Amino acid sequence: ENFTGNLVPMLRDGEIDVALIALPFSVPGVRTRALYEEPFSVVVPEGHEWARKKRVRPDELAGESLLVLHAGHCFREQVLEACPGQGNTANPEGRSGSSLETIRNMVASGLGVSVLPDTALQARYANKLVKVIPFTEPVPSRQVAIAWRASFSRPQAVEAVARAVLDVKLDCLRKVAA
Repeated sequence: ENFTGNLVPMLRDGEIDVALIALPFSVPGVRTRALYEEPFSVVVPEGHEWARKKRVRPDELAGESLLVLHAGHCFREQVLEACPGQGNTANPEGRSGSSLETIRNMVASGLGVSVLPDTALQARYANKLVKVIPFTEPVPSRQVAIAWRASFSRPQAVEAVARAVLDVKLDCLRKVAA
């Protein structure tokens, strides 16, 4: 796990063989293959006025204190792109976190609301102080892909990693056709 910007030189220099990244991702000498699409959901603190809502429109987040990851995280940019009206105004008080778990705990503490990828909302991460609310259609999402050096001489290893990722059974993920 690392910033996408750090993974690029690691891939190119052979420090790592493959990486899981979010698309779009275009780097000379690096190949990618989309694996799955992952939807996003809104998280609010228990007791928030939205806690009983069935769905939230992305534009509704414009009036909320949106908690996002620190600058440099690609998921931060994906959330800001998916939620019109946030732009560079997200976190005017500097409320951002270094990890999705930090963001979840900030939401539980009542510091604001956030958007998380559905893999971060599986039962093992449940927090009774946080309410998860799906987005309305079309649901914001991201495509996750495997990336490897074009010169990597073991395509079977890349395929084995891709298969292992795709074998994980999570209902929230929509597999992308190969």
